[in-house]
Amino acid sequence: MTGSWWVRNGDAVGESPTLFDHARTLRGRYGPGPWPGFGDPLPDARPDSTRLVFVGGGEDALVRRTPDGDGVVPPTGVELANHIEHLLLALAPSLSGDKLRGLHDLLATCSPIEVADELSAEVHRRGLPSDGLRRLGRQLAEHGTHRAPVKIGLVLLGLGGDIRDRELLLLLGTLDELTLYAAVALHRSQPDGDLAVHALAQEVAGWGRIQAVRTLRHTTDPCIRAWLLREGFRNTIMDEYLAHLAATTGDLYSALSHPHVDTPLLNGGGGILAAMADGQGGPAPGLADYSHAVPVLHRYADLVQARTPTIAMLLDLISITMFFRHPPQELPWTAADIEYLTARYEGLLQEPRWPALVLDHLADPRRPDFHLALRPAEVLHLSPTAQLLARLETGPSLLDPTWVHALRNSDRQHAAHILDLAERRLATTPRPERDHALLLFAHFLRRHPEHGWPLLRSALTSSTPEARRTALTTLAGWPADTLTQEAADHLRTTQTPQPDNPQETRP
Repeated sequence: MTGSWWVRNGDAVGESPTLFDHARTLRGRYGPGPWPGFGDPLPDARPDSTRLVFVGGGEDALVRRTPDGDGVVPPTGVELANHIEHLLLALAPSLSGDKLRGLHDLLATCSPIEVADELSAEVHRRGLPSDGLRRLGRQLAEHGTHRAPVKIGLVLLGLGGDIRDRELLLLLGTLDELTLYAAVALHRSQPDGDLAVHALAQEVAGWGRIQAVRTLRHTTDPCIRAWLLREGFRNTIMDEYLAHLAATTGDLYSALSHPHVDTPLLNGGGGILAAMADGQGGPAPGLADYSHAVPVLHRYADLVQARTPTIAMLLDLISITMFFRHPPQELPWTAADIEYLTARYEGLLQEPRWPALVLDHLADPRRPDFHLALRPAEVLHLSPTAQLLARLETGPSLLDPTWVHALRNSDRQHAAHILDLAERRLATTPRPERDHALLLFAHFLRRHPEHGWPLLRSALTSSTPEARRTALTTLAGWPADTLTQEAADHLRTTQTPQPDNPQETRP
């Protein structure tokens, strides 16, 4: 701890627990990250809020917003710099905790993602003392009870911190909500910035992984570049966000050109190519934007043909092949390259080893990765009905993809049995899994009016407004002659539900 700026060493600002204590509790309970639920919910979360809720780090990554403030205009970066400068100039043993609480409350009204760059530029321009910035940054980071002041504390540690702050930054950064700020602070303040951020990136899996890896986009460290190609691009949001960065920063072209390509590199390379193929036209550069795409695709095809097949390899092969079946309009490759690669990947996908691999994978209904073979089975025009039913008989979670896949591809006879199994599983399913599952089923029950009423009735009384609306839309689309009397009565007497507030229309 850094001294007596607060009333007592260790005091929180306000009544809530600190984010620092929250992180320490998670570390003690689960060890190193990634932590369950990205470290959410944070102590300042408001479960009764009508605002749209994001997973940790998602709001800073996806939107720019002015936070709620009951009409309070949030401060700009310049105004925050003014306030911080006045505090630093007034530093003395007699400085009251009230002034620091006032800064904390002021910061709670701002959007850190909006002001961080301007604040940093102002601090540099004014030449504010690094020791004071560090002390203030640690106070906010260690004692803050609201995420915004803690984030600004991390910004200040990036401007004035040093090696002494490494562990604090790594601890708080393991909360995905704070990873972006901790990663930037580590990169700026540590003598081995890339290695420090790399250590943090391995502790997070969601938006935190994305933000930490983006901080490494210019690394030249060979170990980090090797990690990016093998696993660093993978995350629980979308691999597409990091695939192109990994291919370029990690130099996938040179790595795959090596005579010996190890299995983790082959798997990672396939995952990167597949993610760029799936993400073409999406939120990050895709396969058409990768300057070495053509030679890397040639080399990857050779490697796949020579290696033992796996389901993961097949999934990547399918994504790449689908890219060629539906290429972007302006693909900057020669016609000859496009024609050759299209034929090459179609030929690879048609090899007889793949159907046998898929059916062997689906032969064990209890394997935890059973669902990975579902898309390959569909693409290869297999109909493993018996295997799917055997899987559903084991009573997997209603969020298991097998349920949706089976409903989407089943005939009328099998649909009745699948829905009966689902109804029985629903009776033992806890919330919120139950409500999420009912939303999914309400959508896919559109194809099954003859047998879907019991589940749809549950969806119509779900605690989730979106599930209720989807269920009513499905019911309204069923042919009148397929409705039970109860279903017809419900449709006749119920209007389309309106959201309780505008945010309920958002996922």
